[in-house]
Amino acid sequence: MSIRIRFSLEPKKKIFSGIVWNCQNAEHMTKNLVKEMGYQCYRMDGFLLVQLCPEGYIWFKWNKKKLQGESQTNIAGPGFHAAVIDFLELLAQKERLKLKVEDRTGYFIRRDFLAMRQKYFYQWFSDLMDLVSGWNESQEYMFCWPAVYYIPQRQEGKLITHIRSFSLQELKGMANSGMSVAFARDFFVWNEEEKDAWFYRNSAMVLMNQYCYFMPSDRSAQDREINETIIDLLEKALAMDRKIPFPKSEYLEVCRLHHHTPVDLDDTVLFHEEDSIGCRKHLVYRKIGIMSFGIPGNFLYDEEDQGIMDHYFDGALYGGHDYYIYAAVFEGRQAEFKKQWFEQGKVDEIMDFNMGDTRVRAAFYEPEEIEGETIYGMSAQVLYKEQRMNINIMSRKAGEREWALDLIKNIKITE
Repeated sequence: MSIRIRFSLEPKKKIFSGIVWNCQNAEHMTKNLVKEMGYQCYRMDGFLLVQLCPEGYIWFKWNKKKLQGESQTNIAGPGFHAAVIDFLELLAQKERLKLKVEDRTGYFIRRDFLAMRQKYFYQWFSDLMDLVSGWNESQEYMFCWPAVYYIPQRQEGKLITHIRSFSLQELKGMANSGMSVAFARDFFVWNEEEKDAWFYRNSAMVLMNQYCYFMPSDRSAQDREINETIIDLLEKALAMDRKIPFPKSEYLEVCRLHHHTPVDLDDTVLFHEEDSIGCRKHLVYRKIGIMSFGIPGNFLYDEEDQGIMDHYFDGALYGGHDYYIYAAVFEGRQAEFKKQWFEQGKVDEIMDFNMGDTRVRAAFYEPEEIEGETIYGMSAQVLYKEQRMNINIMSRKAGEREWALDLIKNIKITE
């Protein structure tokens, strides 16, 4: 069961400080406090999303002349739970708003952080460890993974979480030790009231595990920002506590990718599972309709390409691959192959095959000179029931047909 805070904010009077209470002004007040406290905010599906830390979000929505919302706090941790209350109270205080909070931990009323952490967060974590330690590799291989994100590739003998992968043996050891709460600070991003060394290290680990492409900062602004942020967080953690278990190899790798001189690590404590950090070192899966497709985790999404197809790429200087995909749905009839899709070049080879319940057609084209580059292209369509996946893969290096075909073979039914 998740741990949540629900709340509503409204003015103590209809008109206050000469400002009309409406959606725009309520959002403006929230954004001002976000900026003042150094947090971040986004718009998503009609919500204003305020981020206090990795995995720590507050959702705001205007409803019935109130600013309402909620925050699920059990992943980010008890420190985040307390920080949400602090943020809401400060917003209410600064803008003279009436705040109503539903907090079943009782922290909003009693302000007993240690009791709240022990009774609710540590108990939740202990119950979770008891549950997942009984899983085996044939069952679900993720827990506490963001619901609206890519799906990571399965890692043999491990269960994947938001912060890192845990081996099944490690999880069984936690559950059987009777002291699973001793491992909680390796799981919660924000375990203490303050932002201590563990907070900064764990924040960096979430970013490495979910977002880091492990590619040179010179490739893109995204790479530069994520690499720089990870380095800053890890070095802040070390400056506060040099005895904290430290992901040394990942830190050194990101420093190399960012052309950054690493700090001295001679007396640091090695993090025991550092080889399990970084889901984007493997394939990642994204879902379209009733099928999912796998692409290399270091591929960027082209946000500037507004065409009908989603475009993923690794960059001309960093592999030279482009992956285009979209889905067509034919309501009330079975999807069929479209002949014209396989006429995008001079066909060298075309093949039809089945993958379980899906039908596949793939065409490889002869190399083509485009703007001074030799392009090796292939097209494919994958059919299942009413859906047709349409894929184009381009490479700038010969001998990658099997690599491209393997990506097609990673398309799976998800219904």
